[in-house]
Amino acid sequence: MNFSLSTVLNTLIISSLLICIAAFLLRLCVANSRLRLYTISFLCAAAVLRLLFPFEFPFTYSVRIYHLWYGLHDFLNHHELNIFHTRIDYMHLLPILWVVGSSAKFIHSFYTWKKTVRAVKELPEAEEENALRALKICNAAFPNPAPVRLLMAPYLSSPLIVGIRTPAIVIPDLRLSEEEWCFIFRHELTHYYRGHLLLRLFFELLSDLYFWNPFLPILKKQFHRLLEFKADEEAVSSLTETHRINYSECLLKIMEYDARKSSICAGGISFGSSGFTDRIKRILNTQQTTPKAGGVNCVILAGVMALFMLSYTIILEPDYDFPEGTFSMDASDTYFRPNEDGTYDVIHDGEYLVTVRTIFDEQIPIKED
Repeated sequence: MNFSLSTVLNTLIISSLLICIAAFLLRLCVANSRLRLYTISFLCAAAVLRLLFPFEFPFTYSVRIYHLWYGLHDFLNHHELNIFHTRIDYMHLLPILWVVGSSAKFIHSFYTWKKTVRAVKELPEAEEENALRALKICNAAFPNPAPVRLLMAPYLSSPLIVGIRTPAIVIPDLRLSEEEWCFIFRHELTHYYRGHLLLRLFFELLSDLYFWNPFLPILKKQFHRLLEFKADEEAVSSLTETHRINYSECLLKIMEYDARKSSICAGGISFGSSGFTDRIKRILNTQQTTPKAGGVNCVILAGVMALFMLSYTIILEPDYDFPEGTFSMDASDTYFRPNEDGTYDVIHDGEYLVTVRTIFDEQIPIKED
């Protein structure tokens, strides 16, 4: 395996492109039922995997483009920054900034999660009889039901579910019928049993890792909407048209509930999330997903896999002019000899060829005579 500046730049481009594709697809398809959760999850997982393995392999083919990166190689390799009397070139400063930024985001996310855990532990058990009966009925309808606690938080604006290992549904001080509580709990329990909380956690980590990517907030927001759509879709799948209308009215009642926003929603999924108009349209739509939906997702997955494999098969490298004609150079007959001023002498077949400021081929070694 080989690791070079060109490899890093290609990796950043491909992984960011995968994130942009995911954000675009969610923006385009999240309001209908054609896009699957596994498709977007696979896209983002491919982006993370590509980012964490920025290497070239023996089968990687280099495509050389004249003056690619417009001098970026020279800038990153030969410009330095003095920090506390320590000289750090930009090539090494960028990953340091990335690690520091990601670490700060991870620490903030962990602190927020711990704050949520402490807040949930302090909440009292709910005593609403309709809600308790509805939770027992809804939870028993899922295979291998786990114990789910029902907690009360009067300051909440909407019911939400938290906890990946020990789930808890937190409800505001609402007076609803048993049927309405069933609508809410069926939705929230779907989030838990279908692994939506884990997917939400994955996207939190993804946004921490890609904190510098402007498309991540868009992707994250649209993905949360998609989770709500999928939970609604499963919650109403066996309901009649009349009960779907009642479900929509329950959603509107939660939306209109006047209370200050939750302070413990980090890491949880709320029943009254955004996207009410699109959610109600999907709830009242009794048509099943068209057969084309599966084909669309297969095409997207195949395209992502092809792009992922291609990114390891082909790498873009910069090309430069050489003096006195054109000939080939590789590690077997050429090396770079470093000079004190930061330049390099190109030694080809034991003879001096030219002095350059840029390492135009990272596969050619740097060594002293």
